[in-house]
Amino acid sequence: MSSAPAYGRAVLAVLKRDLLIFVSYRARLLGQFLGAAAAVTLFFYVSRLVDTPQFPSPEDYFAFALIGVLFLRALVATLSGVVGMVRQELVAGTFERMVTSPLGPTAGTAAMMLFPFALALFLSVATLAFAAIVFGAPLEWSTVPLALPVAALVALALAPFCLLIAAAVLVLKQATAAVRFFIIAISVVAGFYFPVELLPGWISWASDVQPFTPAIDLLRHLLVDTPLQDPVSGLVLKVAAFTAVLLPLSVLAVSTAIDIGRRRATLIEY
Repeated sequence: MSSAPAYGRAVLAVLKRDLLIFVSYRARLLGQFLGAAAAVTLFFYVSRLVDTPQFPSPEDYFAFALIGVLFLRALVATLSGVVGMVRQELVAGTFERMVTSPLGPTAGTAAMMLFPFALALFLSVATLAFAAIVFGAPLEWSTVPLALPVAALVALALAPFCLLIAAAVLVLKQATAAVRFFIIAISVVAGFYFPVELLPGWISWASDVQPFTPAIDLLRHLLVDTPLQDPVSGLVLKVAAFTAVLLPLSVLAVSTAIDIGRRRATLIEY
């Protein structure tokens, strides 16, 4: 495939296919939204019990935890979604089409990230609207639109982790346990539900060696006006730097996993 428009059409075809498969299960979208709404409801009432100097009012903690809930749901939707889609291609025996298609297996695997990202964005917006309407979440409307380009940058920062997980699935055929452990670990060290300053010294370094801590800080600042300890430009640069380093490495990991599968003749096994 030699031209950019041809690549674009192929990527959009993968996106359209994944969308059609998803909507064929009619209750799936409603179920995911209800799960997110239940988590928001839970943290709203938990916030009524919070009384600490770090959060002067229950509304402050609810706003803090709300963005954590959205980020966690997006993380689960993207990582688990990519794992499930690659695994399904292997089980159904259709990954072979990716291998032989003009788009190629590496680009085809990367294209499978688009729908989980789009779904995560849609559910995040819907859940944020639910929190604002039902529980009066204190959104900072003047900066809410700026969260969209930041969300795009965050998606780019998350893409390497999706590709690394996909590479693991292609080689090991399973990665569900690793995804669960990763999500739990990140939710702790990135401060989804509590400030990272509360982490003990022996693990606090982990909040600085991944892009999710600055990413969620940026989104909190733009969506609910949480104060920042670092300038916005510094946080954006940090997320972009992680992306610039990890994205080429993750693409190489997928390519290497495909080469390993070809050498072992296990590429389309499951």
